Amino acid sequence: MKKEELRKKSLELICIAILMISIGLQTVHAFNTKDNNELEYEYINIKDMAQVKVAKKEDNSTIINTLLTGLSMETVKEVEFPTVVKEENLPVIKSVTEPAVPKQTWHLPTEVGRVSQYPSYWHMAYDITSWRGTGETIFPIANGVVSGIYTDNAGALVVTVLHEVNGKKYTSQYAHLSRYAGDLYVGKPVTINDSLGQMGTTGYSTGVHLHIAVLDCALFDPTDPYCPDLNGFFRYGKTRISQNFLGLGSVVYVPGEWSGR
Repeated sequence: MKKEELRKKSLELICIAILMISIGLQTVHAFNTKDNNELEYEYINIKDMAQVKVAKKEDNSTIINTLLTGLSMETVKEVEFPTVVKEENLPVIKSVTEPAVPKQTWHLPTEVGRVSQYPSYWHMAYDITSWRGTGETIFPIANGVVSGIYTDNAGALVVTVLHEVNGKKYTSQYAHLSRYAGDLYVGKPVTINDSLGQMGTTGYSTGVHLHIAVLDCALFDPTDPYCPDLNGFFRYGKTRISQNFLGLGSVVYVPGEWSGR
């Protein structure tokens, strides 16, 4: 019985010894061949860059050593940091002011009107009617000074206004008024918004209308070479008509009909 137990223990010890020897041999073999194992590499091609070997195995020490070995002092360049731009206060941009629109110099003589006759050699004026009749107010066609208030040979009530525009003198004549404005007098400065009187049919007239003649001269000014008096005004008017000067139509656009100046 004791012999049998001794033999069994001997076999166990032999097996353990063989196992230990085997493990020892494997360990020695692994240690001796560790440095002979080569890492496998793959190549990565990137446009405009050199090919670089990249280790598949994540061996940090190997990668770091490779990077340090590949660097040299000749390849290390001084890093240039961007210059710090000093902040400056920029000028405040002011809002752009729209250019002023030039004021209109010449205007129509009535708020509501319709042309019933155009200028001609024998009639150097526009005739203008209105559905308001004698209720239509007559206004100066431009700022100026009243130069004449009179009744012509046929009995028409007439007002004339002297204008000076861009250094040039003009006279506007308003005839056939039914009445004058209450505060009108020769020498009175007037604007385009001042009443000269009301539309009418006084004198030689076939109906209520305004007869308006405009010439580039100074009526009743004795120093004017063209129209120092009414006779000169009419003669000069025919001359200017033949030269295609259309009076009111030459200083402002005159539509066939309107309802606003």
